[in-house]
Amino acid sequence: MTDSEWTVLASGIGLLLVYGLLHMSGLELIRTLKPKQEKHRYAGLLFTFWGLALLHLIEIAMGAGLLAFLLSYPGHGALSSGFGSTVADYLYFAGVSFSTLGYAQLEAHGAIRLLVMMLALSGFMLITWSATFIYTIWGETFRH
Repeated sequence: MTDSEWTVLASGIGLLLVYGLLHMSGLELIRTLKPKQEKHRYAGLLFTFWGLALLHLIEIAMGAGLLAFLLSYPGHGALSSGFGSTVADYLYFAGVSFSTLGYAQLEAHGAIRLLVMMLALSGFMLITWSATFIYTIWGETFRH
C-alpha cells in the first residue's frame, strides 16, 4: 500500500472510532432526554426518531468533512468527473455512501476509495445500531 492509502485508511478507521463514541453518547442522550410515556404515549418514540435522524446527519456531515479534507491534498484520489466539489456534493456523496453501502452515480478513484468503503461500513453499522435502539423504544412504548 502507498503512503496515501495508509493515510486514508487510518483516517477512515479514526472516523469509525469517533462515530462509535459519538453514536453511543448520542443514544444515551436521546434515552435521557426523551419525554416520558406517561404524559404523551408517542412523544418519546417521535423524539427518538428525530434524535436519531439528527445524529445520522451529523455523522454524514463529519464524513463529508473528512472526504473534502483528504481530497484537498494531492495523491489521495478523486471522485468521478461529475463531482462538483461543493459542500452539497460532499454531503450527497457521504450520505449516499453512508446509507446505501456506496451505491451512487459517482465513483471514487485512488486511495479515497478506502474512506468510501469505511463510510459504507460505518453507515451500515450505525443504522443497524439505531434500528435496534428505536425497536427497543418502540417495545417500551407499547409495553406500558
